[in-house]
Formats: sequence, C-alpha cells, structure tokens
Amino acid sequence: LYYEDWNRQKKPKSLPEEQKLIFGLLFSLKHTVCAMRPGGDGKMTVDGLQSYATSTYRLHYFETATGLRFILITNPNVPSLRECLRQVYSGIYVEYVTKNPLQSLGTPITSTYFAQSLTKYIRGLPYFLST
Repeated sequence: LYYEDWNRQKKPKSLPEEQKLIFGLLFSLKHTVCAMRPGGDGKMTVDGLQSYATSTYRLHYFETATGLRFILITNPNVPSLRECLRQVYSGIYVEYVTKNPLQSLGTPITSTYFAQSLTKYIRGLPYFLST
C-alpha cells in the first residue's frame, strides 16, 4: 500500500517484480518459522518472523494481528527494528491512515501527513544516519 526509498543505492529494474519476490520469500519464511518453533504445530502467529539478514541487507518485519505487514530493508549491520516498525504502525499508520476519513483501507496510501511523518521518523533513527 506504500513504498518509499530513503537511502537505496541500487534501484530495482522492476518494482512490482521485486515486491512479488519479497512477498513470496516472506510467505515461505513465515511458514518455515512456524514449523520450526517449539511445539511445531505449524499455526501462523504474528510474532514468529522478526528479521533476517544476508551479506548485503537485513529485512525487518512486523505484522499486525489483522495481517497488515510492515517491512523495512536496511544495511545488514542494523539490529532488529521490529519495535520501530511497531511504532510506525501505532504512532503513524493508525494516526494518519486509519483515522483519516479520506483514506480507504486497502488502497494505496496517499496521505502527505503519513509520508512526511514516516520520513521524519525513519530519517531520525540512528541507523539511518550511519548508512
């Protein structure tokens, strides 16, 4: 519903294709995490997958109880930003999207207040300043 680049060095050739790949990867990882967790009942929970890292990036993941997903891709040296994503949801998304009568849920986010608040928050993170 919303995509933003703040400090990306290499732009994707096809953003929709990249988004499909990330969705497929997250779908597979979530199922793997659920199968491997203690108890191994395979039930999907929102607290299973938090982040994963490769040699070139770290993907941070937060999913709400209603299935809304927040993803942030950073330098691989950045620790988990799950709590930051939770703050994006509770302090920015809820305030500027959920409470906005002009914003239809499930449609691309068009609120300039949301975009400005999100950018200010992300750029204020100490990890953003060091990359």
